[in-house]
Parts: sequence; C-alpha cells; structure tokens
Amino acid sequence: MTSPPPDGRWHLQKVTRNPWGEIPLTGGGEFLNQHAKRYYERLLGFAEATDTDARRHHYVPKTHLKRWSSDGKRVWTLNTDTGALKQLGVNDICVAENFYRVIGPDGEAHNRVELMFGAVDEEVRRIQDILLALGKRSDISFEDFMAAGVTAALQRMRTSQSRRLMEQQDLWWREQQADGFSSPLAHEDPLRLNNIHTESLFHAMWEAADVMTTRQLEIWDDLKGRFLTSDAPVQTSFVGDVRPGLNAAKTIWWPISPHRAVAWTNELAGEKVVFKRATTPVADKVRAIMLQGRDRFIIATQEQLRTLPAGKPIPRRAQIRLRCSQHQPSGEYVEPPGCVVETREWYGSAPSVLLCNNGLHRHVPELASHR
Repeated sequence: MTSPPPDGRWHLQKVTRNPWGEIPLTGGGEFLNQHAKRYYERLLGFAEATDTDARRHHYVPKTHLKRWSSDGKRVWTLNTDTGALKQLGVNDICVAENFYRVIGPDGEAHNRVELMFGAVDEEVRRIQDILLALGKRSDISFEDFMAAGVTAALQRMRTSQSRRLMEQQDLWWREQQADGFSSPLAHEDPLRLNNIHTESLFHAMWEAADVMTTRQLEIWDDLKGRFLTSDAPVQTSFVGDVRPGLNAAKTIWWPISPHRAVAWTNELAGEKVVFKRATTPVADKVRAIMLQGRDRFIIATQEQLRTLPAGKPIPRRAQIRLRCSQHQPSGEYVEPPGCVVETREWYGSAPSVLLCNNGLHRHVPELASHR
C-alpha cells in the first residue's frame, strides 16, 4: 500500500499479498481481460445500433430494486422531499423521461444510450447473482472480480444525483465564462447535459473501476435483513459533512439485497474476499450512509419501514461545495491574486460557495435554487 502525503511524494506504507496472481488494474481501459473486452465491444456495438423508441429510462436497474420487493413488482419508498412512505412499482421508481436521450454526431437526437445501459443492466444482474451466491467455500474469478468493480463504478456515476451535481457545477462555470461551458438549461440545446453526463461516465468508467479493484472486496451479511438501498445505491460516507473523493474514501458500499452488502475497503487483507457478519452498529452505519447519500428516494422492505425517518422532509442532501485555495492538487503554491477553485460535495440544503475576493469570480445567485 502507498499513499500520497502533503508533499505529494509517494511512500511505501505496507506490503500485502496479491491474492489474484495478476495486477487488478485496467490501466484506464488499456489492459482489459477477455470478458471486459467483450463487454466493452458490446457497449460500443449498441452505440451504432438502430435507434430505440424507449423514452422512460431507469438509472437504477429494476433487477436491483426487485431485491427489496416481496412480490417482484413493488417496493416501499421514502420520498425525502416530502417525508411520505409509499409503495411504488419498480417500473415507476428511479426512472426519468429521456434520461439517456442525447445528440449524436449527425446532430440528431437518439436513445441508443438506453440500449447501452440495457447491456450494463444485464451485467448488473449477472454480477449481483454472483455476489449473492458467493460463500466462504466458493470462489470468485479474477474476471468477475474486475467486472464487479466496473459494474459498481458505472452504477455510482449514472444516477440522477450525478446529473444534478454536474448541472450545479456547469451552471457556476458557465457564469465564469470558462471555455467550453454554456448553460445546461439553454432551450436551444435541452439535451446538452445528457450528452455531457453520458459521455463523461463512459470515459471515466475504467479509471473509476481501477479505484475499486485495487481495494479489498468484503461481503457483509445481515441475517436480520437491515440493509437499505436508494436512488444512488453505491455510496461513500460523508466525513464532517464533506464527501471524500473515491480515492480517499475509506470504504465504498453497495447493498445488493436486504441481507447482503458489498464493500470495497482500503484495509487490504491479502484475500480475494473477506466475509463479515453485520452487527447492529454496522447495519445502523450503512443505513445512515444510504440516507445521507440518497438523492430523493430510499428503497426499503416493509420490515424496514419502522427504521425510516418518515413524516417530514429531509432537506439536506449532496450538493456542490466551492472553495478557494492557494495550492494546486499537486501541492504547488499559487501566487495571489491567482487561486485554485476546489470543487467538493457536501451534505447540505443548497450548494455552498465561499470564494476569495480577488476579483476572479462572478457571483451566481441562481445557483441557490438548483438544489
């Protein structure tokens, strides 16, 4: 294990056995195993396929939501905008009209990205089935271990929360007249943000997956079935109301059923998989992470309803936070009046902007309404 100290130099901290016998990295997509190559080629194939008429696009797969359903058709939800508990059909939750509709190279709008995510959803189902069946006496292949990292990374980036936070950033940068930024809400290009979101997540999928696959895979089992999910099902915890970046997060959580959660932790054990039993403090911790990390909806079983804060809205959720710094991410000092704008995510009721008075930044009052 290595970590970058404040001086930016890497130092060896710990040597841990690699249980795979292979390097668990894609190199940002440069070094893919055969399964990953076929998967990516299939995604690219759908990008050239005949357009689909589908208009209602799920950003959390229905196969995932059904794990919390007693009849395979409906799930209990907590709408944190209103505090209302309601049973909804899996067809009607975590879905949006034209969520993946984009403008193609020919200038025409199309829905082929929905076909690409259809392939992603099939991989989600396959990986969840593998992870749910995994036990201490079974094994997971290197290819499936890598695929699990890719699947979780994509699911983390494809949600309505990612889209909303991207819109907040885009709105602020547009007002700074930064190169390449214009209003995502412009009537002449209403699909612009869709294009930015889908293009960026497919470009970033392998680098994000590399963060997952260089961690320890843990399986947490809860006989009492206390794990929740949400409309943002892959989560890291906020630390002091600030969400650390994926690299800095101690643990990345993905509950895959009420009885099982998958975690990627930076506490390497030199094992392919570490199995653990969820105690009440762990179940409470994961529930709190899901509640804080959701965008709007918490998804639960009927037995879990008593643990939810129903009855009143929860106004706080992930928002962007902008701060000025005199140091580059590499640690290099920036002479005033220059500065570096640090973009983070925080747990609040609105975006938080606290910048320097060097005359470099424009105030964006409308940002407060995009929460």
